[in-house]
Amino acid sequence: MFYLVIRQFARTLKNLDACLAKAEKYAASRNFDVNNMVQARLAPDMLPFAAQIRIACDNAKMAAANLSGKPAPKHEDTETTFEELHARIGKALAFIDTLSEADFAKVTPEQTIKLQFPAGKALRANDYIVGRQIPNFYFHVATAYDILRANGVDVGKGDYLGELPLIDA
Repeated sequence: MFYLVIRQFARTLKNLDACLAKAEKYAASRNFDVNNMVQARLAPDMLPFAAQIRIACDNAKMAAANLSGKPAPKHEDTETTFEELHARIGKALAFIDTLSEADFAKVTPEQTIKLQFPAGKALRANDYIVGRQIPNFYFHVATAYDILRANGVDVGKGDYLGELPLIDA
């Protein structure tokens, strides 16, 4: 789980952070405040950009915490600027980077992961990671990416995927 999930979450958060940097360059090149995008939404009933970043970060750190048995750091949901969103991503990455493969060695597919929401419920580890954390994480990352794209930021699939560790074949 460490390499297939947790390290991929970290990699994707780094790619997301790079997309934020592209948005900052885009805004600067067009002389507007990038922070205008913090509350941007794809649809009126969807959460804004800042919430997409927060939830993606929280999904990554909670998956790492719940599967490693380590306590997750608490972060206030107060980000209102791109600078603060970069910091939120940085805090999630800093926590994930404290963990090693050994921290996940005791996880079994049948291990119970207690959920914060809905209260009093749990999932088996495999259902938790495959049915909840992975899709939820990527949903919010893709939505954040889509909000940037809808606001004119020149991001593409390569930005979403990031640099791949290609080898000679």
